[in-house]
Amino acid sequence: MTGHVDVWLVPIRPRPEWLGLLDDAERARAARLAATPAGDVFTASRALQRLWGAAAVGVPPPEVVIDRSCEHCGDPGHGRPRLAGAPAFSVSHTGRWLLLAVAGAGLIGADIEDRAAAADPEGLAGVVLSAGEHREFSAADPAERPARLLTAWTRKEAAMKLAGLGLAAAPARVDVRGPLARSDVPGWPREPVHLRSLTVPGGQVAALATTVPVRVVHRRDLAGLEAPATAGGRRTGRTGTRQTAGYPIWVASTHVRATPRVRISSA
Repeated sequence: MTGHVDVWLVPIRPRPEWLGLLDDAERARAARLAATPAGDVFTASRALQRLWGAAAVGVPPPEVVIDRSCEHCGDPGHGRPRLAGAPAFSVSHTGRWLLLAVAGAGLIGADIEDRAAAADPEGLAGVVLSAGEHREFSAADPAERPARLLTAWTRKEAAMKLAGLGLAAAPARVDVRGPLARSDVPGWPREPVHLRSLTVPGGQVAALATTVPVRVVHRRDLAGLEAPATAGGRRTGRTGTRQTAGYPIWVASTHVRATPRVRISSA
């Protein structure tokens, strides 16, 4: 079985118009972070998840209830993103870009990094690379090492997000040299974890990890999620979508039924 992935890549900038999509706790946190780069990232990330969640299941964004429970330890503060009744998704960001990736089937993890994150490739390599990866890194031309390290890191983090472990899994115990991510950490998925590089704007590096091999990646338009509400109406959208209360419902290979309340568990 092969699948597809839908990707939204959104520039990070002040988006005060998105504050109304957040819940009270999120707006309070956004206010504390106001006028800082972290505030712009936080607002964009939470709002984009709500926009997609609303489109996926047919409720207004403010009615999407966000949860962060961990499937491994039960902690409410972290966990692999999941939206009941919709495909798996993953979110990542740098200071300049926000990435949302949605799997047509199976589980997914995504990561995007700025090339500036590899300012000390030699030091980071000793912490995040497996023994085999480190041997190859050390044998590479010094000019190639920062790119090698960052490519490995994005693949590792995407795989660890898919597993729902995040940095609880020691990166050096995750090997990403081939088309599959391999690890012996407790809780690692039984299914193969497939890796794929993702083309993103200059200065950024990104990767996807999926339990279903990805045949094609679709770049999606943010405007499709920001469609204004139509008061009291239902109407049919483009082929493959429908709209409830003016919000387009994304329909992948698994069909999604609108529900009155939705809970997201999100990293």
